[in-house]
Amino acid sequence: MGTQATLRELQIKMQQFLLGETSGVTSAIVDAPPLSAKDRLAIYRNAYQVRLIDALHETYPVLHSLLGDEVWVELGEAFVSEFPSNFRSIRWYGRQMAEFLAGQEPFSGEPILAEIALLEWTLSEVFDARDAEPLQRAALSTVQPSDWESLKFAFHPSLRRLDLRWNTAAVWKAMNADETPPRPERASAAVPWLLWRKELQNYFRSMNATESAALEAAFRGLNFGEICESLGALLPHEEIPAAAASLLGTWADSGIITGISQ
Repeated sequence: MGTQATLRELQIKMQQFLLGETSGVTSAIVDAPPLSAKDRLAIYRNAYQVRLIDALHETYPVLHSLLGDEVWVELGEAFVSEFPSNFRSIRWYGRQMAEFLAGQEPFSGEPILAEIALLEWTLSEVFDARDAEPLQRAALSTVQPSDWESLKFAFHPSLRRLDLRWNTAAVWKAMNADETPPRPERASAAVPWLLWRKELQNYFRSMNATESAALEAAFRGLNFGEICESLGALLPHEEIPAAAASLLGTWADSGIITGISQ
């Protein structure tokens, strides 16, 4: 038991050292010329940091490309220092990148960088979300007219919604295709975007105000009748049922509806 306790204490001290915390692990490491104990430990700390920065690249490749290698390493080192990993799986490391960029000079001076990070993180969530069988458009045609008003909808687990104020998607698409990106441009108002996965492929597109409001209402668990009511401020009353039905068809064709219920 004493040996196990000593090993556990050593592991804790080593972890503290890797995370940049106060640690007494140096005294437990022997010098082995030509490297001192301090230098030997530094190799492990540097390797740990490099591995985390590599993991960030896997999630944020376009952000890396935009910044260039030198600035990317500086960003990675600063981020790792601010946010040590506390996940069992390194896949989930880096969630706070958008928040970090928004509050850290000089990156905060270019707000589109935070949105690029937000988009890339969300795309990674979309890809890793659990799967579900999409509902085909034909299933909607089997609904009885009297049942439409109370109809509710379930959506694919990968579905995400973002509000972007910059031409972030255009920049990301260009960089992802190894093309010259457009200059950053800020929209007069935030644009809602829909992101989802279908057959192991990520998709995303912008939404107009009508679709965004309808989707938000459906997400809240409102039925078709209540969804139509929520569109009253955006469309003439007589146009609402057809517009809402058209949106449902579009969602079904996209593969984002997975179920309907009363």
